[in-house]
Amino acid sequence: MRVSISNALAMLLVFAGGAPVGWTSDSALRKASSWNWPNNAQVLSNLGRFLDASPGEKALPNPSQGNLLNAELESVRGIALLEGIVRAAAERDPSIQTLLTKLNGVVSAETLPDIEKALSSVLANGGIPDWLKADVQLLVCRSCVQNALYDEAIVKLEMLPLDAVSDPSTLLFHLAVCQHHLLQRDACVETLGKLLEREIDLPTRYAITARLMEADIKPLKEDSLDEISRLMNDVERRLAHGRTGKLVRDKQQAIIDKLEKSIDQIEQQMKQQQQQQQQQKQKQQQQNDSSKPMDQSEIAEVKGPGEVDSKDVGNSSGWGNLPPAQRQEALQNMTKDLPSHYRDVIEAYFKRLATNPK
Repeated sequence: MRVSISNALAMLLVFAGGAPVGWTSDSALRKASSWNWPNNAQVLSNLGRFLDASPGEKALPNPSQGNLLNAELESVRGIALLEGIVRAAAERDPSIQTLLTKLNGVVSAETLPDIEKALSSVLANGGIPDWLKADVQLLVCRSCVQNALYDEAIVKLEMLPLDAVSDPSTLLFHLAVCQHHLLQRDACVETLGKLLEREIDLPTRYAITARLMEADIKPLKEDSLDEISRLMNDVERRLAHGRTGKLVRDKQQAIIDKLEKSIDQIEQQMKQQQQQQQQQKQKQQQQNDSSKPMDQSEIAEVKGPGEVDSKDVGNSSGWGNLPPAQRQEALQNMTKDLPSHYRDVIEAYFKRLATNPK
């Protein structure tokens, strides 16, 4: 069921550990992949230059601390590398530290403006290199996704170049999560396909959740009840974030339109089924009638004077004067081979005859 898959996605969408650098795929897989892991030595070299050049208030790490940092980060990749780099940079840059403090607090629609303001300070800082700004933005997007702020996250994720961040897998994974929840089926399938090009190298949580999302969204069809249900969940999510603007109203109207269309289709199918059943009944009745032998009869030669008593038979049908039991029996005999709704029509007709005799 979709509910169980959604719950699984929510459970797995947590802080994922980075895969050790030693976990490498074979050469054939590397050649087939459209993206690559960054070179750790180059990443750490860039980080070292930033730390050396930063005029922060805190003292620069002594050689032993620098060696410890390098030893810690040179053996990992993925989210562990990304977090380690940004944490180290935050030790030297107050604007990054302020942003991380906010991300470690409550991330919601209410606190998002403050987070965006802190991010703007980082992006406007000329002393922070572009590669580090990209990593900081990626961490912000991850926090937004983890708190169901998919619209805000996807805008930034789509603008981040894959080769600009220290962890391409986190970028692809969270972009796919946004596309999945926003029902961007084709884009989601494409992003998941790219992510899974290096499935053997991915953190286990990423790989399993990516396969779940792929299996969940591939069968999705436009205007299906499944799509309508997902749209309803999306509107509920937006309302929970206090969103009541035009976008939400448009989505609510789209749900109503799709429901009406679905109901019309179901009614049309039911009518077609009823017509087919009626046609089959009529065909079967005709076959039964045609199979009966004709009664053989001869005209009897009976002669008589032709004189009969004159009787007044009246000018009324007498239907309404029949006892209820006889009237019901007669009605059943007349309508036994007809669809049920004809019975009411015929009964109403004879009632009119009884009340308006000719």
